Amino acid sequence: MTAVKSARRENALATRRRIIKAAHAEFVEKGFHGATMARIAKGAGVASQTVYFVFHTKAELISAVIDTAVMGEGDPLPPEAHPWWTQMIAEPDAAEAIRIFVRGAGDVYARAAPISEVLRAAALTDAEVRRTHDHHTNLHRLAFREVLEILQRKTPLREGRTIEEHTDVFVTVFGDSTYYLLTRERGWSHARVIDWLCDSLPGLLLGDLR
Repeated sequence: MTAVKSARRENALATRRRIIKAAHAEFVEKGFHGATMARIAKGAGVASQTVYFVFHTKAELISAVIDTAVMGEGDPLPPEAHPWWTQMIAEPDAAEAIRIFVRGAGDVYARAAPISEVLRAAALTDAEVRRTHDHHTNLHRLAFREVLEILQRKTPLREGRTIEEHTDVFVTVFGDSTYYLLTRERGWSHARVIDWLCDSLPGLLLGDLR
């Protein structure tokens, strides 16, 4: 009986992963409003009813797509569970700690920025999607504020801004929209964006770096 339950659970997880993968491609290509559950189901090799059974609404589905983009597919982990997060905490030099964070989180942006931009655009005209967008935005801000608090224990942050204003700067400069603009519209490589962030963020966020 345990083996049967385990097989069913694995099958359900595999189906969920296929739906999320197909949805990611559909949303990026068609946009949120242009995407259809029927095409997503076809891409995943399941019936449309299965997509609705697992995710209920398109807003719930795109939220799951973003979660997967952030944490990865094979062995999903939140950012704070990765070795680079531990290295950032242990690094005594705040500027280098920022660079460790940028390099580690950069892979997340490569996966998540396109789908996050789809969500942001749809949130302008759809109340349910707006709630989903606000949820992910709040998670983003909380994570970046936590990083700033870690940095602040190493060295003072730049004077003249509150912690909330520093968070605004951080999530804007190192944000999905900025990453997407530079890589997709301005033709920057991922490596060039990461190098620019590593060069720019310490001066924007930290106090005297002499």
